[in-house]
This record gives sequence, C-alpha cells and structure tokens, in this order.
Amino acid sequence: MNATLLFYPVYLLIAFTLTLIFIPQKDYKEYLIYGIIVGALGDVIMVGLVQNVLHIMWFKNMGIFDVLGQHALSPLSWLVTVMLFLRFLPSRKTFLYIYILTFSCASVAYGIVVRNADLYDFLAWFYPIPAYFIFVLWWSFAVWIFSKTSSLIPRGRP
Repeated sequence: MNATLLFYPVYLLIAFTLTLIFIPQKDYKEYLIYGIIVGALGDVIMVGLVQNVLHIMWFKNMGIFDVLGQHALSPLSWLVTVMLFLRFLPSRKTFLYIYILTFSCASVAYGIVVRNADLYDFLAWFYPIPAYFIFVLWWSFAVWIFSKTSSLIPRGRP
C-alpha cells in the first residue's frame, strides 16, 4: 500500500481520538455540529471554489478516496480540526487573536505537509501569503459563528 494513502486516515484517527479525550461527552454534539458546518461543509465549499472554479489548487494521488475530484477524508479531517479549534478557544481577546493567527500559520503548514505527501498541489503564488489570509478569514468566521450561536460560550466571551 502506498504510504501517502495513509496520511489522511492517520491524521483523522489521531484528531478524532483527541476530540474524544478533550471534548466532554455532554458538549460533543454541539461541537460536532460546528465541525460539520464550519469544517466539513466549509472544506467542500472552499475546495469547490478554489479547485473547481479558480483552479488554484487540486488534490492528487487520492486512490480509493477520490470522490468527484475531492479527497473524501478532507472534509472529515476539517470537521474534527474545527471541533478541537473551538474547544480550546481562549477567553481573553488578545489571546484569541493570537490563537487565530497561530492556527492560520499551522493550517498553511499543514497544507504544505499535504503537498509534500504528494496528495495536494497548488499554484506557487498561492502559498503561503494568500492561503494564510484565507485561513485567517476561515478561523475568524468559525470564532464569530460559534460566539454568536453556541450555548457553550458564556455571553460576553470572546
């Protein structure tokens, strides 16, 4: 078996396990809903736009995980990543801004790692700066929607 095919399943298994460890069972459903909407659906929309419409990035070497030109495990990976991201939101605004900027850097790094695994590629100008700003917007949106609608955040935070 090609080792690159294991990249997403291994990431997904690790991240899913971390959600089970760090997210209380009573809160899991609500984090899951945000993971589905902001993470999985967000990934399908962004990949559809950036890959299929703008042709800036593309998946490759997907093997059995190729579904309509998208990697089937990418939305699931975003689902659990968003769950973890939201679970650890800092309550202080200064730390929240740093958290979003840092998570955006980590997202760019993850994209480069996936590229190095030969599962994904992009036009040279897209990484790191334009991609970084997209991730800043995406993570900021996740915080905004979560803070406006979640019962898990005491009003006034973040």
